[in-house]
Amino acid sequence: MFDLDHTLVKLTNVNARAEKHGDDNVLACDLSIDARMPNDVLSMFSSTLKNAIYFKDESVQGDLVDDKTHAPNLRNPKLGALKWDDTFEHMQFRVHHGVRDEDDIVFSESKVDHFKFTCQEGGTVVVSFRVQVRPTETDAAKLLTMISSEVHVSLISEIGDQDDLQEAA
Repeated sequence: MFDLDHTLVKLTNVNARAEKHGDDNVLACDLSIDARMPNDVLSMFSSTLKNAIYFKDESVQGDLVDDKTHAPNLRNPKLGALKWDDTFEHMQFRVHHGVRDEDDIVFSESKVDHFKFTCQEGGTVVVSFRVQVRPTETDAAKLLTMISSEVHVSLISEIGDQDDLQEAA
């Protein structure tokens, strides 16, 4: 499961559009996001993905790094960006917009897809993805002012939260 917790990302684009809900038009936005993360993020998608792309060159690094999972070297540096076909629905997407939680812009029932991994030498992966939200007019205006800005976001499965609540009952 792909989730984020107060992660610094770049909001690269906001595409406002109308969705049909019956006879009504409902405001919707597609948010394009880039997140620069350690290559361990790849394990959120597949347990074998990181090792398929990265390795640790023992002859260069030897015992300098004690972490056995540290793998900063690209196996195929000319591979380019990789698309990943996965979709996560029923996600809560939160843009941390102020000092208090009440100031955050929160979207329930968001859909996350269109993943692309740009793997870099040294162990950094830029994870690009799309988040589909249904904002109010006020929240849409706030998002538009954030284009090309770095913001802190959280992405949490709402289904997991509901399962936790049912188990506690």
